[in-house]
Amino acid sequence: MASDKLPILLTRFAVAAKGHCAAMEEMNAEQAGHQALVIARLFEGIVREGEAGREGLLSLVDSDNNAVAGMAAVYSMRYCPERCIPVLRRLASEPGLLGFRARMALDKWNAGEWLIE
Repeated sequence: MASDKLPILLTRFAVAAKGHCAAMEEMNAEQAGHQALVIARLFEGIVREGEAGREGLLSLVDSDNNAVAGMAAVYSMRYCPERCIPVLRRLASEPGLLGFRARMALDKWNAGEWLIE
């Protein structure tokens, strides 16, 4: 059973994903690194919520915001690649850094080099 804090964790994950994307686009390495750490910590909290946490994170792959959808797909790949790969493929066709990062994520997955548990 999910705790009352799961919606808060998922909302914060989405906010941090947007912040990370913005920092990357601005080439602000310090802020991007900070947001990446926030995302990793939030992910730990989300998966501690068990199946409800994993399902909640997976629901974010359907976000209208590409940064949120992409980050949720990256962090959900191990749990549901059949749902995440199409999202990353769609994003990979986009121009810019977000598309590049989606292509790199797919390349790592296909090469068996996936590190995110």
